[in-house]
Amino acid sequence: MSQKVFVNTTVIQYLYQIGLFDILGSLFGEIYVPVEVKEEIESGLREGVDLPNLLEVDFVKIYDCKCQVFLPVVRDLGRGEAAVIFSGLKEKDALVVLDDNLARQVARELGLKVTGTAGILIVAKQKGLIKKVKFYLERLKEKGFYLSSAHEQIILKQAGEKI
Repeated sequence: MSQKVFVNTTVIQYLYQIGLFDILGSLFGEIYVPVEVKEEIESGLREGVDLPNLLEVDFVKIYDCKCQVFLPVVRDLGRGEAAVIFSGLKEKDALVVLDDNLARQVARELGLKVTGTAGILIVAKQKGLIKKVKFYLERLKEKGFYLSSAHEQIILKQAGEKI
């Protein structure tokens, strides 16, 4: 059985806005997006945010995680984040892709494998899909992606790039 990859809204948004959304399909074959994340993306599209139409992307599988009872448990998480975490809990060996620090912390405490947008960039470089992580980190920051200088240094070190 292959690993299921559950992806949250911000990861989709930022990768799309820097022209790397398709890298998710290249890396994982398919990704799973809960209805709650799809709704967040659709809301952003209606507001004029530069986002993909997930219904037109062949590597995106949209599903109902049936997690309405779970969603309010961690009040500070968004519906999409909670749905991604709940989905990860239901699948053995799942990977959840989240950027929010609290969501990542909760997922790790629950024993899930976690990565985020920057982690996707590192893997993409390792697989030869991109040449420089630093270039895309700069583009992410231009789009409003928050990245402390300490975290940026860790990412660049992991990517084997000069700090």
